[in-house]
Amino acid sequence: MERTGVKNRMVLLFFLLLSCVLYTQKWSSAEIDRLQEEIGSQYLQKGKLYDGIEQSKKAIQLSEEINYTKGRARGYIHIASFLHSLSKYNEEQLYLQKAEALLPEYEDDPLLLSLFFTAYAKNYYELGFIEKSNENYNKAIKAALKINNIQKKRKRLHHIYGSKAVNLGRIQDNDSMYYYIHKAYKILPRVVEATNLTDYFIYKKKNKDSAKFYLDKAESLLKTSTETFDYLVFNYMSGRYYKSQNDYQKALGFYEKSLGLSFKMKRPKNIMKNYKDIAEIYSLQDNVYKANEYLQKYTKLKDSFDQTNLMALQTSEKKIIEDEKIESRNSNKKLYYILGVLFLGITIIISLLSFSYYKRAKKKDLLLKENKSVILQKDQKVKELEQKVNENFDEIIQLAKENSSEFWGRFQEVYPDFRHKILDINPNLKTSELILSAYIYLGFNTKDIAEYTFKAVQTVKNNKYNLRKRLNIPTPDDLIVWIRSHAG
Repeated sequence: MERTGVKNRMVLLFFLLLSCVLYTQKWSSAEIDRLQEEIGSQYLQKGKLYDGIEQSKKAIQLSEEINYTKGRARGYIHIASFLHSLSKYNEEQLYLQKAEALLPEYEDDPLLLSLFFTAYAKNYYELGFIEKSNENYNKAIKAALKINNIQKKRKRLHHIYGSKAVNLGRIQDNDSMYYYIHKAYKILPRVVEATNLTDYFIYKKKNKDSAKFYLDKAESLLKTSTETFDYLVFNYMSGRYYKSQNDYQKALGFYEKSLGLSFKMKRPKNIMKNYKDIAEIYSLQDNVYKANEYLQKYTKLKDSFDQTNLMALQTSEKKIIEDEKIESRNSNKKLYYILGVLFLGITIIISLLSFSYYKRAKKKDLLLKENKSVILQKDQKVKELEQKVNENFDEIIQLAKENSSEFWGRFQEVYPDFRHKILDINPNLKTSELILSAYIYLGFNTKDIAEYTFKAVQTVKNNKYNLRKRLNIPTPDDLIVWIRSHAG
């Protein structure tokens, strides 16, 4: 036993010394490229996201030792991708900014350029800036088309087309969504695209036969797949399919498998989606206890998710404004140069160009103002919508806090259209549900409503959940914003 222990210590010492020797040797750029190719695929699929981040940092350090800028940039993009999978969008932006600072050094590398624009597009998508996301996907496509290696070009275009299709689905551009999903599927038939086509035919086209066809295709493709994520999305989409068929028990089984794989791959967003769908299944089965259990899990994760990414949202807003300013300055510089050269020419041409510049500058200012307006609307959503102010607002708030019997009558006097509009949505609402809607409209949170109406917090949560169902409010929609936009 003692000899064995000594032998093991000797072997351990040997490997430690060997590691030190290898670490002190400088790597070539080709060796770093091979290392990063392994990092990019190996760690993400196995769910070893934090290990992938550490390995990427080592690759960056090795790149710095030989002043290999592309290796550094690729390392930053890889870290951003791992953080994206972890739903850490603010930290993701920090590494994307580092990669962006090196952009002039790899503008001649279409593959790396495509990776960079795709990463930014995904970040913008998660934060709700769909137009900016599509802009970056278009840049990624433009770069990918210039890749010389046919296999790598097809792989990049397949990924970008599939991702852009998700964007288009979010803005209800269903025809374009189908075009890009099918384009990705034709390049490389894979489980993800097959499941996206399944979803398209379930919810966009209401064609159950086509949906089942692509779900079967996904299952067939799954037999040759070694990627955990393929199993995750297949199980999730199977859950959605069987839910649409009212086979709730079968749907639940698939959702639970998808949830387990989401935990295994450490993908918070997929965990959150599964919580939400499982809660809906239990609700459809009239299992209120389990529905509330998973709804609470979903709500807790979503609240944490929104809070964590608040800074990322604000950072993106600032970047959009800054990008617009830079674009405007660069455009002005070029225009000033042209005007300077033409000044030596014909006065008439200078006058025409000056007029053209004025029109374009005015248009750019208008676009900048529109972008600022969009950003201000985003800020309002993060911080809360402003309360509608009128001369009777304070009185209404006080009556609500006192749980006064006069509250509902006075509320209808101040907001005469509210009752009519909300009953147009569901004429069978009870008076208690109308009063709860009024409290929500005024901006009271669950805790406040419970306190002022002398109810338990959980009771109010259940009442709000039932109200959401009675008004057919989509789960992702903010309850306050929805009621104000439909009944205000």
